[in-house]
Amino acid sequence: MPAYNFQKQFAPMILDGSKWHTVRPRRKNPTKPGDKLMLYIGQRTKQCEKIMDTVCSTVVPIAIHTESKQIVLNGRLMPFDEMQHFALHDGFENYFDFFKFFERYSEQVCLHGLECIYWRKP
Repeated sequence: MPAYNFQKQFAPMILDGSKWHTVRPRRKNPTKPGDKLMLYIGQRTKQCEKIMDTVCSTVVPIAIHTESKQIVLNGRLMPFDEMQHFALHDGFENYFDFFKFFERYSEQVCLHGLECIYWRKP
């Protein structure tokens, strides 16, 4: 049963169903549709809290091009309006905040080897 840790800011959106996917590096044992997922904040700390249990509905490859501000989801370049929608459902105010978040985690211009994991909404 895969467990995923989230920053505290994302917990309310996960609980209210406005965030229903996450972008993560592909694991050695990848998450698959049908897998039960455990979603946490503060994992591996004394403040650890389970947000919820859910079920993986879909997993698709994603590449994030931080410099050109582009997302390739499942081999398809997303147009701006879809990227905006995607960013909102990933828990961000907008497309620009989404890219700022990923720029902090990598100095690479393009983030490959990622997957977008979707779960069933509560």
